[in-house]
Amino acid sequence: AAALAHPARGSMPCPFQALKPDAACTKAGGVCSLRLYAAEEQHGRRVAVPVAGPPGYLRSTCPYRFHEQRLVFRWVGEHILGDPDPLLVTEVPFLEAPPSSDNEGGDDVGRIDMVLVRQTTQPSMDWVALEIQAVYFSGDAMRQEFVALSKPDVDWLVFPSGRRRPDYRSSGPKRLMPQLQIKVPALRRWGKKMAVVVDRSFFDSIGDMDDVSDISNADIAWFIVRFESAAGNRQATMVLDEVRYTTLERSVEGLTGGRPVPKPVFEQRISDKLRSRLAAAVNDHGS
Repeated sequence: AAALAHPARGSMPCPFQALKPDAACTKAGGVCSLRLYAAEEQHGRRVAVPVAGPPGYLRSTCPYRFHEQRLVFRWVGEHILGDPDPLLVTEVPFLEAPPSSDNEGGDDVGRIDMVLVRQTTQPSMDWVALEIQAVYFSGDAMRQEFVALSKPDVDWLVFPSGRRRPDYRSSGPKRLMPQLQIKVPALRRWGKKMAVVVDRSFFDSIGDMDDVSDISNADIAWFIVRFESAAGNRQATMVLDEVRYTTLERSVEGLTGGRPVPKPVFEQRISDKLRSRLAAAVNDHGS
């Protein structure tokens, strides 16, 4: 937690953790979203101005940013369970390791992060698993920006001195895809769905995925959100942008970022590399 890592800063409340209203921010710098800025000269100073259109959309770097006013839980509940106020259960074990050689019982090795349960008097339980995925980011440290913004005479948005970018490869194929591959097959056998919440920029970074027209034929329901702010309002509000239904297989294809090229194309690339290697060897021998 931020307060533990940096005691001098104290505890900084998180405005989005609707499940824990008094929760502290878990980010050392309190940064839960990024966006692309351009530099603009104003009054002799270099000011950061958000880039217009989709390239300048806010991208969430913290999963708690999606907890704003419990909106995603309402949207998922309405679309899949027909209940806008479902019950929420967290960290439910669903994979167990086999007993060890000394006959000790297996430990929990996999958990469903969130499960929404329809409030009903029926004896059967109606529920949906929920996965929330923010984007990791990589690049230079933010210390210089924090120092600049903390100065009392700075009342504008300082253009960043460092370079940073959302790391969709680490967030999608390396993190989200294995989670889906582990959890969705079991859910599919049980006749249950997986809801995945990402922001617009994250989803647009994924390769093309074929949709299915009805949720009954889907394994995964993608809930795609974006963050909007009115003119003059520095606080962005989360809105539901789109819901897409896909199978696990099509989702994996999209997350891997492409489909295999034809075999002749691949073999031609092998031949090109072999020729390049041979040419380099000949040049080295000649010199």
